[in-house]
Amino acid sequence: MTTSIGDARIRVPDRISRGDLITVNSIISHPMDTGFFRTAEGQPIPAFFIKDVVVTYGDQEVARFEWTSGISRDPVLSFTIKADREAPLTMVWSDNQGGVFQQSVNIAFISA
Repeated sequence: MTTSIGDARIRVPDRISRGDLITVNSIISHPMDTGFFRTAEGQPIPAFFIKDVVVTYGDQEVARFEWTSGISRDPVLSFTIKADREAPLTMVWSDNQGGVFQQSVNIAFISA
């Protein structure tokens, strides 16, 4: 599988019931360059990193993360939410070079 900068995967449990506490796991494809390294030819590699991630569940912001260049390449993000409604869970992240990316997954309950 080939990934490009800004690609992300968001995983939620396959079976969710109303009121469950669920763990959301995601991985974002990004080089997260610190700006402190050089190429083999000695040229500086400019800083290039995700600076913030905003998570919404339906129309409500449920998490916000502010990052620096100290976060590792292809960062993994994991958090817990209470599944109290069927709605999209959306992550929007932006990097220090102006890139803005978005990925969503739908929170849906199992049928009784």
